[in-house]
Amino acid sequence: MKNSVRCFTVIFSAVLLASGLAGCSSSAAARVEREPLTVLRNPQRPLQEREAAADSAWKQAQKSPEDKAAVRATFKEMVWSASLPSSLRGKLYVHLADDPDPESIEDTRRLTRLMIPREPSREMELFLCQTAAAKGWADCIPALIRSYSRPVPLVKDQDRAERIALIELGGSTPLIETVFAVFLNPPDEDPDSPAEFKARTRADAYDVLGRLDVSGAYRKRLLEDPNLTPDAQPIVALLRRSMSQLKVIPISGEELRWLERLADPKNARNAAWWSEVQGIVASMPPEKLDGLQMRHLEPIRVASLYHPDLFAKDRSMLLSELKSAIGDRKTVQRSNEAQGLVKAHKEQVEFWEHGLSWGDLLTISLLDRAVRQKDFVERLFVYVGLDREDRTTEYGGLILTVQNVGDGSATSGNPGKIVAWLFPPRPGQRPNDTEFIAPEEMILSSDRALAHFHFHVHRARNSEVAGPSGGDLAYAALSGRDCLVFTSLSTEELDVDYYQPNGVVVDLGTILQK
Repeated sequence: MKNSVRCFTVIFSAVLLASGLAGCSSSAAARVEREPLTVLRNPQRPLQEREAAADSAWKQAQKSPEDKAAVRATFKEMVWSASLPSSLRGKLYVHLADDPDPESIEDTRRLTRLMIPREPSREMELFLCQTAAAKGWADCIPALIRSYSRPVPLVKDQDRAERIALIELGGSTPLIETVFAVFLNPPDEDPDSPAEFKARTRADAYDVLGRLDVSGAYRKRLLEDPNLTPDAQPIVALLRRSMSQLKVIPISGEELRWLERLADPKNARNAAWWSEVQGIVASMPPEKLDGLQMRHLEPIRVASLYHPDLFAKDRSMLLSELKSAIGDRKTVQRSNEAQGLVKAHKEQVEFWEHGLSWGDLLTISLLDRAVRQKDFVERLFVYVGLDREDRTTEYGGLILTVQNVGDGSATSGNPGKIVAWLFPPRPGQRPNDTEFIAPEEMILSSDRALAHFHFHVHRARNSEVAGPSGGDLAYAALSGRDCLVFTSLSTEELDVDYYQPNGVVVDLGTILQK
């Protein structure tokens, strides 16, 4: 690994240096020598001249500490500018990173640490990561984790520069343990870092853990380490409490925030929910606890209290009944993947049945029963009408029991009735008519929700996009939620697709306006 890092650095540096040596006219060369910083800053000058000017400015700056300080300041300012060509930024960064002065090394080290989680250019990000690894800058590990937590389309996870650098800097420590250590003890905030720096770093680290440990089993083993003291690390106490009382561990960073809200002692309704669910899962047999996740807990609570016939069934019975019910319905396979990220997923329950847990099947069965109730369908088509009239965004919201809508004051004599609650996106979160961005108030209202939902109804006949897109699947994975998408097949018919964080998609068939 070290040899590959060194080779990359040498090759990249050689390319950058060579690009500045291409022939300039004599007048241009004279200008570069005479006014290098002026040429460097001028976006109207050819790229080759600006790169040559960077070399000239750096060389001339070595004459005095004052000149060097001024040039370093200029280089640092320009390295931050994502609008500049990557080759020019790379050349400037090479000079900064190769400066042997101890104070300059620390300055560049801090620059690298701050840039890594913010850098939009993959070319520049690659060089930042490889430089941190080659120089052994272990204090860049949290920044690398934060950057690694963000998805990069079309780049395989094992090929991510951040991952390679983390493995190099971690030495003999397994990657998952390197990330877990940052999760437990995120670094103190840099003066230039955003608010809630430590909380965001911890959540980002947990997102990475979710990719490295998709079931949560490795984290459970790490959390059982007796050397982890809950008094010193309250997050350990919370996760252990979740494992002990609810029999689940959050998988993603968003699920961790969800768990923290559920455990907030100031929220009386969440505290009551926790106590209720704890009692229910304590009575469940091991086969029903297998594969249990946070997203299953509210469906289990609702089924236990209001749909005991579903709750009593074992996995094979739920699967058999679901296959029989869907088999008699009209289903529509998604044929178009507009984002070009993934092929349309198989949407038949038979395709996924061996990977579906009891909790998955209970959730699907409960949601399928709910969306076919007359009142639910009527309300849903009212929302469809609102979505079609609004050409600025898709609409979406939550599926939950009446008792969990708002402050609960709307609860009638049927608190377990399942309804859809609409959350139109905020004015600044409406990119187009084919995308739904969940507003923050929806997320904060979803602690005790059964599922999230949104529409694909911008056209009356929309069958080619019946089912979740690549972006929809990514949302489910990040949020750790079960989701439904309702797609318009005609003015009076919707296709219903269920999907969950691990990519399972099940077409539940169509519903008609009644």
